[in-house]
Amino acid sequence: MHLLMHAKTFGTLVNSQVGIKEMVHRIFKGMVPKTNCKNIDLDLLKRYNTLFAIRHLADGEDKYLIEEQIQNDDVKVTSPVNFISNISLKKRMSKQEHDKLLLTFHNFKIELFLSYVDIKFDVALINSSISWYKLASYTIEEKNGILSKVHLHLGDFITIYEEDHEDSYAIIKGIFQHKGNNDKYYAFVVVDWFEDTMVEHSVLKCPLYHLQTTGDKWRRIFPITVIDNFQKVHFIHNCNSERCQLPNHDTTNRIWIKNNFYFTAI
Repeated sequence: MHLLMHAKTFGTLVNSQVGIKEMVHRIFKGMVPKTNCKNIDLDLLKRYNTLFAIRHLADGEDKYLIEEQIQNDDVKVTSPVNFISNISLKKRMSKQEHDKLLLTFHNFKIELFLSYVDIKFDVALINSSISWYKLASYTIEEKNGILSKVHLHLGDFITIYEEDHEDSYAIIKGIFQHKGNNDKYYAFVVVDWFEDTMVEHSVLKCPLYHLQTTGDKWRRIFPITVIDNFQKVHFIHNCNSERCQLPNHDTTNRIWIKNNFYFTAI
């Protein structure tokens, strides 16, 4: 009965009623000498409202609403090409995560500008509104007219087509939306590149690749529309020390094995 009344009154089952009552009583006793005696009811009511608002925030009521909103965030952005539609970004990256990622860039703004040039917007950027995400999805129309649903996650291995190279492989490190000069939002990915070492694994006979480091000044930001293949290539970390403990790998070992035995079931 006590908890039922408490839930109806305070909107929570956390049994803080007695402690709150004693704290408020003590604060009110200290307020009395300083109140406006001509209108003491109004004065105390204002103070009570302030204290109740503080208690409400202290119980975490708004915090959960904010967290739920962030987790369920579903932002639709504009596609710069006709064969991709219904772009949706979900699950925000934490500030700590995207701040750490930004520290690895030599010049984020220049790379973002080059990405806009790729989608035919070659003008100086005037907006700085950016939101970071862990998941992206969109619908792509294949050359045969079939519509396919694409889902991208941080850590996915992808193929990016470049005119000067046959196939370029990368791993997704970040997904974000940026507000263009036309007030529309566009989606971009941040990648780390795999560089072919021209060496094969001695046992598996699969090619070894070197994952780029922060010292490599390769372009890393691209429109989400440049991804040629998703989840059709797979890499395995070349674990060779006790420092590799799944799911975490030795970050000082940048060698990965391209899994030539990987295939997509039809």
